[in-house]
Amino acid sequence: MKSFQRKPRILHTIQYLVQRLFLVVLIGGGVLLLWEIPYSEDNALSHKNRVLQLGNDLPSYEIKVFLNHIATRLPHYQKEFQQAEKSTGISWVLLAAMSYQESKWNRHAISPTGVRGLMMLTRSTAADMGIHNRLDPKKSIAGGARYLSHLYKRLSHVPNGLERMRLALASYNVGLGHVKDAQLLGQRLGKNPNRWNDLKAVLPLLAKKKYYKDLPHRYARGWEPVQYVTRIREYRKILDQVVEKEVKKPQVEI
Repeated sequence: MKSFQRKPRILHTIQYLVQRLFLVVLIGGGVLLLWEIPYSEDNALSHKNRVLQLGNDLPSYEIKVFLNHIATRLPHYQKEFQQAEKSTGISWVLLAAMSYQESKWNRHAISPTGVRGLMMLTRSTAADMGIHNRLDPKKSIAGGARYLSHLYKRLSHVPNGLERMRLALASYNVGLGHVKDAQLLGQRLGKNPNRWNDLKAVLPLLAKKKYYKDLPHRYARGWEPVQYVTRIREYRKILDQVVEKEVKKPQVEI
C-alpha cells in the first residue's frame, strides 16, 4: 500500500521538475534570442541605416528625414552642385550640405525675412551674383556657391583654409561684418580670431549689449551662425558616407 502511494508522488514530482525545466529552457531561449537580435539587425542594416549608429550629433529622427531626402531630393540637384564645384573649387558635398541646412533642398523655400530658393539668397545678394530668379535651382546653387567663394576670398587674412571656410560659412549666415566684429571682440578677450573653436564661443556675445555696443556692426543673433556651421558639418559627415560614388578629396574641407 505504501509503495502504491509513493509512486503517484514520485510521478508528480517528476512531472513538476519537467515543467520547471521546460520553463527555464523557455526563458533562457527567450533571453538568448533578445541578446542576439541587435547583432542580427546590425548585420542586416543597409549602409545608409548604419549612419544612424555612428554617434552623429543630430537627433536620430532628423537623420532619418535627411537620409530620405538624400534619396528623393538630392538626385534632382546633384549635377548642379557638381557643376558649382567645378566653377568655384568648393566641394559639391559641402555645398549640398549647406543647401540642405538652408532650404532642406526645397526649391520653393521662402523665409519670413524674404530669402528664398535652394541657397536662400537675399534679393541684394542675388543681384550682386547676377541672379534674377532665386527660385531657379541651377541659378540659386551657382549664385550661392559664388557668394560663399567670395566670402572665402574676403577672409584671406585667415591662414588656415579649414578655419577660413568655417568663418565663410558663418558669414553666409550672419554677415561678414558681424564675423569680423566677432574676430575683433575675440582679440580683446584673448581668443584666436582666426580659429573657429575660439570664435564660436565669441559669436553669441554679439547679442549682449555690453559686448556689441562699441562694435562697428552692433547687435547680431550670434548663436545662429554657430548652430548653422555645426549642422552643416554634421550633414556633410553623413553625405560623405552615403553618396554612392567616391567623392574626390575637396580643395577645402570644413
